[in-house]
Amino acid sequence: MFNIFSTLMINITKTSMFLFAILFTFVSVYSQPTSIKLTYPNGGEKFRAGSSVDIRWDTTGTYRSRFAFQFGTSPTGPWTTISNLANVLDSGQTRGRVSGGWRVPAVRTTTGYIRMVLLNPDGSLNESVTDINDAPFEIEQPEPLKPDSVLRTPIATRVKLSANKIYALDGYVFVDSLGVLEIEPGTVIIGDTVGQNSAICVNRGGKILAQGTPEKPIIFTSSAPPGQRRQGDWGGILLCGLASTNHPGGEAALEGGIADANRVRGWFGGRNNPDDNDNSGVLSYVRIEFGGIAAAPNQELNGLTLGAVGRGTKIDHVMVSYANDDSFEWFGGTVDAKYIIAYKGLDDEFDGDNGFSGRVQFALSIRAPEIADVSGSHLFEFDNDAAGSYNNPLTSARFSNVTAIGPIKDTSWTTGTGANKFNSRYSTVVQIRRNARLSIVNSVIMGWPKGFEILSSGSQKAAANDSIIIRNNNIYGIKSALFYVDGTTPSIPSDWMLKPEFNNNVDLSSPYKAELIDPFGENGLINPQPKQTAPYLTSAKFENYGSVNFDDPFFDKVPYCGAFGQNLIERWDLPWAEYDPINAVYSPTSVENNYETYPSIQILPNPTSGVVRVIFKTEGKIFSAKIYDVIGNEVYGFNEANLKDAFYELPIDLSEFNNGVYYLVLNIDGKNIFEKIVLKK
Repeated sequence: MFNIFSTLMINITKTSMFLFAILFTFVSVYSQPTSIKLTYPNGGEKFRAGSSVDIRWDTTGTYRSRFAFQFGTSPTGPWTTISNLANVLDSGQTRGRVSGGWRVPAVRTTTGYIRMVLLNPDGSLNESVTDINDAPFEIEQPEPLKPDSVLRTPIATRVKLSANKIYALDGYVFVDSLGVLEIEPGTVIIGDTVGQNSAICVNRGGKILAQGTPEKPIIFTSSAPPGQRRQGDWGGILLCGLASTNHPGGEAALEGGIADANRVRGWFGGRNNPDDNDNSGVLSYVRIEFGGIAAAPNQELNGLTLGAVGRGTKIDHVMVSYANDDSFEWFGGTVDAKYIIAYKGLDDEFDGDNGFSGRVQFALSIRAPEIADVSGSHLFEFDNDAAGSYNNPLTSARFSNVTAIGPIKDTSWTTGTGANKFNSRYSTVVQIRRNARLSIVNSVIMGWPKGFEILSSGSQKAAANDSIIIRNNNIYGIKSALFYVDGTTPSIPSDWMLKPEFNNNVDLSSPYKAELIDPFGENGLINPQPKQTAPYLTSAKFENYGSVNFDDPFFDKVPYCGAFGQNLIERWDLPWAEYDPINAVYSPTSVENNYETYPSIQILPNPTSGVVRVIFKTEGKIFSAKIYDVIGNEVYGFNEANLKDAFYELPIDLSEFNNGVYYLVLNIDGKNIFEKIVLKK
C-alpha cells in the first residue's frame, strides 16, 4: 500500500510540476507588455486622404498581445478608434504590422497622430501602456474644384449631362436598372472631395451613354486642382452586366466593398440565364483619370471595372490614367474593346478573371519606373478564378496589336529610387495562372524587369495544347529571363516561347531595339510609333489556331505588329488622349476650346536632331509632303490619298541630311502649308 501511495504521489507531483512549467512558460511568453513602441507612422510623413497606409510597431515583448489604434490631431487627443484596427492581435500576418490597414481620413491637418493602446484581457483600453508617433504627420487634402452641378444617386430614369457644366459626384452614384446616364461630348465629371468615397457604378440593366469625339472627349477625373491630382483621388467607373461569369450561381459582388446586401447594386452576372450580348451602354473617346480610391483599407477600386459586361456594350478610345489599382479589369463577360490606353497605373494594366472571353485590339500601355504595387505589377495578369478551378466559362481573352512600354529604359537599371532605378515591386510582364487561357499576338513589348510566366498545371497544359497562343510578338529589353514556369514537372519547356513556329522575335538586350520613335518622351511628348527601320512593320498574322481564332472579323487585318503602324499612320490617340493629366486645366468650356484651338499642323521637335514629327488633321481627302533644301532641291517626298477624317502623324527621318534649314511644303485636302525646319545634329 505504501509503495502504491508513494508512486501515486510522485506521479501527481510530476504532473503538477509539468503543468506548472507549461503555465509558467505561457505566462512568461505571453505576458502583457509594460511598454510599447509605434514605429510607423513616426512623424514627418505626408499622407493623401483616402489612401491606405501601413501601421508598424516594435515587437519586443508584444507577441499575442492585442492592441487598438486611434487617430487624433493633437498629441493629447481627443482620440477616435480606427474601426478596423480596434482589436489587432500581434501574431501571424499582423505580427508587428498591419499592411495597408489604415485608410487615411478626409481630414486636412499638419498635426496628425496615431495612438497605439494595449488592450486588457477584457478588451478595455489599458491607458497606462500607449505610444504615439514621435512627431506629427501631415494629411494632404486638396481644396476641390467648384462644380456647376452635383450628381447624386440614384439615377433611375434618363439623365443627360451637358458639356457647359462641370459635374461633381456626391459619393457613390448608382445607375439603377432601366436608368440611363447620357453624357454630352466634352463634359467634365469630377469625383467627390479627395478622401471621400465616390464612383459611378452602372448596375445590371442600367446604361451609360458616354460618346465623346476626338476633339471633345468626355473626362472623368479628380476634384483636385491642376498640379495636385494623385492616384486614388476617387473611385473610377464600374459597369455591371448580365453576361456570363464563372462565379458560383452566375453572379458576384464587385470588389472594393461597394456592393449592397440585396444583390442589386454593385452585383454583376446573369445568374442562371446570362445574356452574352447584354448592352451596358457606350464608352467612346473617354478619359478616366486618378481612379482607384481605397474604398476600405486594402480594397482599392480600379480605373475601369467591367463585371460580366456583354458584347453589346461599345468600348473604344478609352484612356485610363494613374489608376490606384488595375487600369482595366474584367470579371467575366464578353465585351470587346479597341483603341484603349493604360497610362502609369499602379498594379496591372490589363487584369482578367472569372471567365472573361472578350477580344481587344490596338492597346497602348505606358508605365512609370517609380509606380508599382506591393502585390507585384504586371502588364497582364489573368486567372480563371481564385481557386484555379475548371469552372466555365474559362477565362480566354484574345489580345492583338498591343504596344507596351515598360518601366525600364535600360536593362542595366537596378531596383530603387532615383535616376536609372525602377520600383522593386515590378513583376513579370505577363502572368497567366490559375487555369486561365490568355492569348497575345502581333504585339510589341519592351522594357520590363521580367518576362512571361505561366503558372499552375492547368494553364501550362492549356499552353501545351494550343489553348494559349503567344505568337508573332516582338519582345525587347527584358532584364532577366524571358519565360518562367512553376512546378516540378511543367507541361511546357522553358524555351516554349522560342519555338520557331511561334515566330516570336526576341532581343533581350535593350528596349530601344523596339525601334519606337520616342517611347519615353517627357512632358507628354510621347510617340509610340515605330521607326521605318522597325522589323515588324509587315509581319502581322491573323490566323485560326483551332480553339483560338484570330482570323475573326473583329480583328482589323493590319500589316504591322503593335498598336501603331509606320510612315503615315492614323494617330488614334490624338487629340483626345492626355499624357499630362496631373497638370491639365479643366473648365466647363475647356475641352471644346482646347481642341478647337488644337493646331491643325504640328512640327515636333523643331529644331530637330533627326526625326521630325508632322502631326496634322485631314477631312479625309489627300495629303502630300515635300521637303526642299535652301537652293530649291527636293530632298523628300510623300503622298497619300483616301484618308479618313482623323489625326495623322508622319515621321520624317532627316538624320542623313546635312545640318541647316529646310522647307516643308504640305498639301492637306487641297490647301498648301509652308513650314521651316531647322536640322541641328
